[in-house]
Amino acid sequence: MGDTLGLRERKKAETRVAIQQAVLFLALDRGLDAVTADEIAAAANVSVRTFHNYFGSKEEALVAAWVSELRVYVEALRDRPADEPILDALEHVFGEIAYRIGERPGEAESHADLVWTSTAMARHRSILLDQAIWMVTDVVASRTGTDPATDVYPHLVTAAGISAMVTAYQFTPRDGALGDRRRLLAEAFALLRSGLQRGQPPPD
Repeated sequence: MGDTLGLRERKKAETRVAIQQAVLFLALDRGLDAVTADEIAAAANVSVRTFHNYFGSKEEALVAAWVSELRVYVEALRDRPADEPILDALEHVFGEIAYRIGERPGEAESHADLVWTSTAMARHRSILLDQAIWMVTDVVASRTGTDPATDVYPHLVTAAGISAMVTAYQFTPRDGALGDRRRLLAEAFALLRSGLQRGQPPPD
């Protein structure tokens, strides 16, 4: 009986992951607003009914996919050298996210922007950010020897780091160019280290 229940739970987990991967792939390929539940179900090799048994909407499925991806980077942050300054560790891990998106073929980077600015995602973005802040704060507190229940420091560092990453992804120069996300991220973290003073030149 135990083996049967274990197999059933593994099957459910595999189905959930398949749906998450399908919505993430389709959203990055064509933009979330252009993707339908039918297409997600087909890509995941499940019925539309099964899709809705796991997720109430494509936006909910996409948030779950991002949270699953984020867990990989949270663990990478946890594994950074213990004596590395916390802003350096955050910049390195967030830079890996920028690098991975930049590696996607075609126009995937601009589609990632479309996913982030999608009208359909508007009310789900705060859920994703809340999850990200909670997960990263826990690691920042552990790395800095602070208590998130009593100390504002890990919360402030996490909020500043995530804001730097979001700013690097959302900022578009006046010439309309998307820009180099890693360069913008490095500039944002350099400003954080300077106490947001503009006396220092941006990094090369």
